[in-house]
Amino acid sequence: MAEAQPPQRRGRLLKVAGIVTATVIGVAALALIGVNAYVRVAYAPFYEAATDEFPLPGLDAGFVPQDLDYLDEADAWLFSGYQAKDGPSPLYRRDADGTVARLTVALPDGSSYQGHGSAVTSTDDYVLLAQEGGYLVLDAREVAAAPDGAALQPVGSVEMDFSPAFMNVEDGTLYAGNFYFPGDYETPAHHRIVTPDGTENPAVIYAYPASDAGRFGFAERAGRVYSIPAMVQGVAVTADGQMVLSCSYGLRSSHLLAFDLGRTTVDGAFVADGATVPLYALDSRSLAADLKAPPMTEGIESHDGLVYVSEESACSKYLFGRLYGAGVVYTLPL
Repeated sequence: MAEAQPPQRRGRLLKVAGIVTATVIGVAALALIGVNAYVRVAYAPFYEAATDEFPLPGLDAGFVPQDLDYLDEADAWLFSGYQAKDGPSPLYRRDADGTVARLTVALPDGSSYQGHGSAVTSTDDYVLLAQEGGYLVLDAREVAAAPDGAALQPVGSVEMDFSPAFMNVEDGTLYAGNFYFPGDYETPAHHRIVTPDGTENPAVIYAYPASDAGRFGFAERAGRVYSIPAMVQGVAVTADGQMVLSCSYGLRSSHLLAFDLGRTTVDGAFVADGATVPLYALDSRSLAADLKAPPMTEGIESHDGLVYVSEESACSKYLFGRLYGAGVVYTLPL
């Protein structure tokens, strides 16, 4: 039988344990304060311009957000992404009153959509959800009215020359582009272009004009192509004619690059969807602003005179963003 500890020794042990616990909590609190202070200083221009609007949905349920879109049909916000663990990739809808609905997409073969959810965008009639080799098309009214837990059936799909890493419908034009990071995410050789100022742009954006004759409201072929930098995760076009690109990958600082489309000129030709179209290169000649942002600032949407951005870093897969208040949607007056 173990010998009982004297009361004085038990008291000392409890006191030591309390001191150790308090020390660990104190160190953790100081680390949290230190990381938060560092990030707020390192990205001061971003936080000075940004306004915290509302929290990202699904972060505590394993959701890894990739993109966001304002759905006019419902006066709501949509969020696409994937699950940190295997399972259907959800589509979250946040209504104007803050109510959140978690939706899934049921594919024609009976399986569930488990794609990366890299992009979601919408028109008055349709919601477009990126998938390998193109995008799925959902009925916007069904998405707007679907109850929490509903499985949505696509009304069609569209194939593209590449798998879109980001998409956005802006002022009647569908913009869809690919992502480049050397070694991990390569692009076709003809997508890698040296621009007139000497910049090596390794990716592109296809711009599809609105068309009554096209499927789901857009022309079947791109009307023009933009040559863009590496690591682009999202695109938005503001009312004053700036194309804003969110550039991000891993723990690197993100950058919100604003290009003045009024300063772009045709720099050549590009073969897209089997046709030759004008090529516009985005480089230093039209760069209007470069705002450094915290890592994993990815989703981007232009709405009501502001640019809305979302951060991936606070999801359960990464967590580090929670050390400095990520996990919310910010607005910026870019």
